[in-house]
Amino acid sequence: MRMNEIPGGLHGAYPYENVRTALGSYRLRAAMDNAEYVCFGRGVLLEGNRTLDLRTRAAGALLLAGPDAVLVGSTAAVLHGCSAVGGHPVHVRVPYLRRVRSRDGLVVHQGPVAEPDVELLDGLRVLRPEPLLAEVLRTESRRGALACADELLRGLPEPDRPAFRAEVVRAIAGHADQRSVRRARYLFNLATGLPETPAQSALLLIVVDAGIPAPVSQHPVADAHGRRHRLDFAWPEQRIAIECEADDGWPIRDPARDAHLRRQGWMLLHARTADLPEPAVLLDRIKDAFARRHAAA
Repeated sequence: MRMNEIPGGLHGAYPYENVRTALGSYRLRAAMDNAEYVCFGRGVLLEGNRTLDLRTRAAGALLLAGPDAVLVGSTAAVLHGCSAVGGHPVHVRVPYLRRVRSRDGLVVHQGPVAEPDVELLDGLRVLRPEPLLAEVLRTESRRGALACADELLRGLPEPDRPAFRAEVVRAIAGHADQRSVRRARYLFNLATGLPETPAQSALLLIVVDAGIPAPVSQHPVADAHGRRHRLDFAWPEQRIAIECEADDGWPIRDPARDAHLRRQGWMLLHARTADLPEPAVLLDRIKDAFARRHAAA
């Protein structure tokens, strides 16, 4: 019997008893000896060639945690399309009375699971984007959380964004930990959906954390031929801009366009992803640009 004919499976994860019934004990032992199946936890098997697949591990976690469990945290964020947070280990939330322990590759959170906050995504029970983002903004790394907010907003049609934002704000306000609530509000106020990569979201946070006014993301400008372009970050009043150079998927630098913009009075700075871990030099360049503009005023 082929794997996809074994009942009760999803994304290559199966209840152990279903596989044993389908194959028989002898064939199952041989299959496990050959790593065709591997044990994910008591009573759950994964197809051996799919153990690194997030959906396979997530399906295994839900089988292990029970029918009321839901995928949360960074796992749910990745499944919703956020690339700035990691999908390992798998994070799952279970009701308080459900006794499931964390183990290697699986983090179990106990807490209420409100069914209206759950949706099926590729057959997996996943926290909906609005309550999920409120959670991510409180608990994930600040750079990753802001990038995730930008990615989720960018994936929505413009008319749907106000309602999405309002629901996320309500979900943030409903948490008892006021310190994490303040952090989440600060980050969500910076999210626009305009930065095009997680690195650009991180750069925005670095700039604002340094006390520099928040720039405009994707500011429209025209080149010498009248073609429209967008500056990654700009302070239009001061005519200062940051362009992200080709590095880890960032846009390619355009010297001809840069020269035209400088003739139009723009002061252009360039950033790379390599600047993000140690941004002091880049921040000094931005502050110096503001000082020069102020001195010239």
